[in-house]
Amino acid sequence: MVVASRPSVIVFFGTASLIAVLAGCWTAAASGVATAIWARQVMAWLVGLGLAVAITRFGPWVQHRLADSGAGPAALLAVIMLLALGFAEPGLQAVHRWIVIGPVRINVAAIALPVTLVLLHRARSAPVAMVAIMLLLIAQPDASQASGFGVAAVIMLATGKRSRFALAQAVLLAMLGALAWCRPDPLASVAEVEGILSLAGQRAPAVAIVAAVALALAALAPLRLAVGSDGGAGPVLAGYMVATALAPAIGHFPVPLVGMSMSPVIGFWLGIGALAAQQRDQ
Repeated sequence: MVVASRPSVIVFFGTASLIAVLAGCWTAAASGVATAIWARQVMAWLVGLGLAVAITRFGPWVQHRLADSGAGPAALLAVIMLLALGFAEPGLQAVHRWIVIGPVRINVAAIALPVTLVLLHRARSAPVAMVAIMLLLIAQPDASQASGFGVAAVIMLATGKRSRFALAQAVLLAMLGALAWCRPDPLASVAEVEGILSLAGQRAPAVAIVAAVALALAALAPLRLAVGSDGGAGPVLAGYMVATALAPAIGHFPVPLVGMSMSPVIGFWLGIGALAAQQRDQ
């Protein structure tokens, strides 16, 4: 299998994601959204780019250190604890998806899950971690992240070693992902976050089309790094990104990259960086 070069996926995703982010910022600005809100999206994109480049360079070393020290399960446990930390916050209408740091509300799942999926692709503790993460996403509740994680996990299990256990776990995770949509979600849609594409269509249909196409290309970017005979974590990450990009068409969830939510911007970049680091380590 021909593997795309490491810089190409960062350039490809970076270009598509920047177009999506800028289209969302233009729509928000044209709709009277405060400059401080849409400017943070550009800042998040720049921070994400920097983190992705750093992960690409140092990621293989970190992964080897984790493996050598046996700290891999501890890293996954830290992610699970961060997701659980959202329940320490009051939440919004009994929804606990965020950790609040000053004026910034961080969606931990949107930031942590992309890179976690790349790590889980090699982790022996993946089966337990995947179920624990899915249960937390259902409890939050967050059907968008649960669907993205569930789709990615099923792809991971389907492309991995075939066994009855893997099949049973794939069925379990698919059922849990469907269950997440049955949990009540009282949050109303915010135009510049969940309804940004509709808002763009009202302002300039061409911008809405550009934003949607750019988002689709960015979500499919991980497929440019198909590593190994099973495709590596590329299809897994792409499954997550595509699922979370489609979720706003069904429910009130942030549109990744285009909507005014910084967490998916940084999260997507972290996943791309981890994937590029994995390819570099081959």
